[in-house]
Amino acid sequence: MTTSAVPAFLPTAASGLPADVTAWETWLQEHITADWRLTEWNHEAWLFTGDVDNPRTSLWPCSVRACVNQLHIRDSFCKQCAIELRNYAGNADEFVATYVPKRRTGRAAVKSFCLVERDGQRCTRPAVSVGACDTHYGTWHQQVKCGRTTLGIREWMASVAVPFLDTVSCHVIGCGGPIMNSRGLCAFHWRRWSHHNVRTGTKVDARDWAATELPFLGGSRFSLIQLAPLVKLEFLYALQHRDTLGKSVLPPTCRNLALHLADATTLLDPSLGSLSLSNTSDALLRQLRWSISLAYDQHRGISPTDKDVLDLPAIGLRSHSWTRQRVARGTADLTAIPQPWLRELVRVWVDAERPAVRDLGPTLRAATLAGQALSGRPGGGQDVAALQFADMTAVAAQFRTALRLDGEPYTSKTRHTLFSRFCAVLNFGRKADMLDHMSGSFVRHSSHRIVVEDTNEGEIGKAIPEFVIRQLNDALDSIGADMPYGRLTRDDIQMMFRTVYIVLRDTGRRPGEVACLREDCLETIDGETSLVWDNRKGKRLRRRLPITSDTAHAIGQWQLRRRSLPVPEHSTGFLFPAISHGAGAPHIDPNTVSAVIREWVASLPALVTDTVGPDGEPLPFDRTRIFPRAFRNSYAQRHADEGTPVDVLKDLMDHVDVNTTMGYYKVTLRRKQQAVKTLSARVVDRDGNPAPFRSSLAYERSSVAVPFGGCTEPSNVKAGGHACRIRFQCAGCGFYRPDPSYLPAIEQQINDLRADRETAQAMGAAEFVIRNLTEQIDAYHQVITNMRAKLAELPTDERAEIEEASAIMRKARAGHRHLKLPITPVQRSDTPR
Repeated sequence: MTTSAVPAFLPTAASGLPADVTAWETWLQEHITADWRLTEWNHEAWLFTGDVDNPRTSLWPCSVRACVNQLHIRDSFCKQCAIELRNYAGNADEFVATYVPKRRTGRAAVKSFCLVERDGQRCTRPAVSVGACDTHYGTWHQQVKCGRTTLGIREWMASVAVPFLDTVSCHVIGCGGPIMNSRGLCAFHWRRWSHHNVRTGTKVDARDWAATELPFLGGSRFSLIQLAPLVKLEFLYALQHRDTLGKSVLPPTCRNLALHLADATTLLDPSLGSLSLSNTSDALLRQLRWSISLAYDQHRGISPTDKDVLDLPAIGLRSHSWTRQRVARGTADLTAIPQPWLRELVRVWVDAERPAVRDLGPTLRAATLAGQALSGRPGGGQDVAALQFADMTAVAAQFRTALRLDGEPYTSKTRHTLFSRFCAVLNFGRKADMLDHMSGSFVRHSSHRIVVEDTNEGEIGKAIPEFVIRQLNDALDSIGADMPYGRLTRDDIQMMFRTVYIVLRDTGRRPGEVACLREDCLETIDGETSLVWDNRKGKRLRRRLPITSDTAHAIGQWQLRRRSLPVPEHSTGFLFPAISHGAGAPHIDPNTVSAVIREWVASLPALVTDTVGPDGEPLPFDRTRIFPRAFRNSYAQRHADEGTPVDVLKDLMDHVDVNTTMGYYKVTLRRKQQAVKTLSARVVDRDGNPAPFRSSLAYERSSVAVPFGGCTEPSNVKAGGHACRIRFQCAGCGFYRPDPSYLPAIEQQINDLRADRETAQAMGAAEFVIRNLTEQIDAYHQVITNMRAKLAELPTDERAEIEEASAIMRKARAGHRHLKLPITPVQRSDTPR
């Protein structure tokens, strides 16, 4: 399955015009909406005048308050105001508020009006000759020619002529400018008509020329009057179809494209694909031609699901099952499935089920893998009736060893899911009476089961360290700074994404769950505030999560700002609105959240770890580890490290199975073994001299963890570290074996001993007490000094490996201390059984 920003044009006409032009024109006329955009579209003039207040039209006013010009770029200046701003002596804010631009219409202003006047009412038409308008001058000239008057023009105007109280507009449809000459044209179009006659060497009648001439078009207008009759209908139909897809109309782009299509006979002409256009015009042309190709197929009775290359927007598939509008893009190629019967089965399944694109992709991949497996069987799987149990066994074997398109192996869970999707399509075919000739033995058997290996691998490693989160908090003012978002201002955008970040960080909800929060997501009972959210993954709605007052305050501040913002109509009721009326979901897209956070993180000048490099400066942190989903792991790991009981964290995370929650309390066996292997070679004795173990197995068998390192005293090892004969004065013990993972604990012990010594001195304790404390401090300090000296001599990559292994071991020891077993899960009424 492939996707693209604009669906690929699927040609339906081999060349030029369709076979029956009249029937095609009739079909278009019947399917064009007559009342489309009544405030913007003038069907008689084929003229579109954009409304800056219409969210479906990409127009914004010039930033200068007194300027009436409209732009296709938000928060910008028109050309005239931009020039004046460069020459303005004051600041930009003052210019925006006070500057009043000179009005320019593109047509010559009326310099004087006709002099005919009666009873205080003067003729409203512009003067064209000796003070008379075109009609009065022509009438006087005709009367003189016929001998009906001998008066001069001025006497005739003063005594005979009656003033006109209406204004006659230019003959060019949609122009609206006053007639300035006897040809019935305004000054602007009279000049264009004159230049046309000079350029062509002919003298075309002004009225005939005006019938296909464009009116004066500003930044908010475009006209289709100059296009061929069929192209006009196709262009208009395609624009209306574009509206149904939720896409905006951009007048400057439409105007530019219409000029390039002046000689076209139909949008179905394949040669239009080679026009040299700007990026925006080319994208619009592809969109319009795609819409017309679908309409032409519909006119000929061809369904989008009748093809082997499925056009997803044409079929009407959605990106996700929860989107209100159909916003899927791209195509799905069924030709990769070798067997015609299986290809047809998938096609009918798509037509009947109308799956979301996220479900179609895996199903199509599953059918392709099954088809490849059947191709290697006798007969190639072409005959449905010949398929037997052995063929299904071959299909199951194919899924057990399936590889992704990049050659990497699938996880066991993905292989299991793909095989299940293929079997589901087969079951659909049997229920739909499409596989009546298929043998009953070609079914999934218990022997075809694909075991799912729940390794919970690297779950803890996905968490963002707390010291990195603190750095992100300090830089929060810059999030979303350069991100445009619908019609929101920069301050609104930044506040919205700050709130999104805070909710992700403080609640541990998934990005999709944060994106679809309702506007009334806060609930306060007895002074305790909870976040009301929907667990869409688990299909459990209206869940409650206790949150801190700071988090509730941040959400509340955004709620107040949100109520006064210009948001799309279908976003009503959602805390974080969609970017535009054409967005698929009624709320912010989780992909947008991910893009903004990644771009923000990439723009930060510095993001460091807690590891010091050879130059004494902290090493940079890997920024690819920071993404919205990682904050959920950080939230869970934060609670696990603080000793939150596992059953409480299970409820906070809304897990069904406690084993899922347990992953945050323990490091996987493979990572712990690797950490032990790394650190066993870096063990030192009580003097800080190297005392490595021969192997990681010997390290674990011969030592036990004590508060400030490892202990190899046999009786203490046998007692699990609880039988120390010298009361854990490790620095003076010959069996003491610390490694780099204990450095923070040793430093803390030194600080505690110093505090104890100060207290002992203040109490007037005996000299041997103070001496004992001092000697312990010196001994531990020697261990740290020697250990750090050895680490400083190592290469950077090896030192980083030791730091990572040390962090893993500290997590493992912390999880072992906090874990409280046995655990009896409580069955709640709102938890699925």
